[in-house]
Amino acid sequence: MSTDTTPELTPEQLADIERKFDPETAFRQTGKTLGFMISLILVLMSVYHFYASGFGLVRELVHRGIHLSFVLGLVFLLFGARKNSDTLSPKAWYRLDGIPLIDIIFAFLAVTAAMYLPLLPASALAQRVGNPSQFDVFMGSALLILTLEAARRSVGPTLPIIGLIFIGFAYFGPIMPGALKHGGSSWLGIVNHLYMTNQGIYGIAIGVMAQYVFLFILFGVLATRIGLGQLFIDMAMVIAGRYSGGPAKVAIFSSAFMGTISGSSIANTVTTGALTIPAMKRVGYPAHFAGAVEATSSTGGQITPPILGAAAFIMV
Repeated sequence: MSTDTTPELTPEQLADIERKFDPETAFRQTGKTLGFMISLILVLMSVYHFYASGFGLVRELVHRGIHLSFVLGLVFLLFGARKNSDTLSPKAWYRLDGIPLIDIIFAFLAVTAAMYLPLLPASALAQRVGNPSQFDVFMGSALLILTLEAARRSVGPTLPIIGLIFIGFAYFGPIMPGALKHGGSSWLGIVNHLYMTNQGIYGIAIGVMAQYVFLFILFGVLATRIGLGQLFIDMAMVIAGRYSGGPAKVAIFSSAFMGTISGSSIANTVTTGALTIPAMKRVGYPAHFAGAVEATSSTGGQITPPILGAAAFIMV
């Protein structure tokens, strides 16, 4: 048996740890005015999705465009271009209430590009698919670049790099070696496929996110705030706490339960690990083993349906 002398962390310290290691929660600090506006946008986004997914009749492309415009606009307002960007003076000339002016411009351009195509008349859109105008190509290029940048800011560089690899493969097909060589596609063709059709940015992935996954994420946040996370830990304790190796089994079950509402391995670790890691150390598990059990359990919990986190997009 070992004596655990690890101090218990406060909720504020746990939140700081989550922001430090999870890029999806590393929100920048804003002033009161823009903070209120962002909160209002979030409320409007939630209300709209309840309306559209419940009893509203919104055209599919329009619904996906509205969802995308909400997401991209918020990403550029809430996430800095780099980790240390918020250490700069919030009152510098190029910042507005703590947010760089360039990010506000990016947010406006992203919303405009995301809504440009859905708001076109159906007849005009039908004529432009396969034959986009120069302005269509500009808006599509802007949305493609801003989407990759938004992904980099919010979930890290992995997904944008994967996207760039496949875009490069499509564009540089004629010079690819061996069996990878193909006819290739022009930039106009790439933008047409990714922007003007329902097989690219406005495809099934964002459709599922806008129609179903967002509501699960919203439910998960609300459930966490009202204490459902502690209920999951208590349920795991009831299921496995009385058996040999109980704390380790509790870590596995509680991480799986938490994964259904968080979709984040970091959030799982700081939420359930605050209880399970000290418990494992108290019954004699080495500290490194207790940490490994919780980290592995939380990583597995990330891919627990229905939210799945960023892993869902990698699988798609």
